[in-house]
Amino acid sequence: MSRMLIGIMIGALLGGGLGAMIATSNEDEFFLASAGPVTEEQVRSKLQADGWAVVQLTKDNRYIEATTEKAGRIAHLTVDSLTGQLINDERDEDER
Repeated sequence: MSRMLIGIMIGALLGGGLGAMIATSNEDEFFLASAGPVTEEQVRSKLQADGWAVVQLTKDNRYIEATTEKAGRIAHLTVDSLTGQLINDERDEDER
């Protein structure tokens, strides 16, 4: 009986730790927090406020793709227009 109780406690601790790790995962990084869909103009304004010059901005159904430049560095970003979530971020680590 005590072995079973110890097994249950260990399982609960491991499961709780895994749950905490998933909850703090950084996969759902939001580029723009919004109660509704995000527009191209909102993405442009956010980039410019962060010091990026927008070279090209296109919308393809659900996703907004941006090519930007800052201090000679080019970045390619993809934002989900329904959620504001950053889908793809191709820029140097020190620029994030």
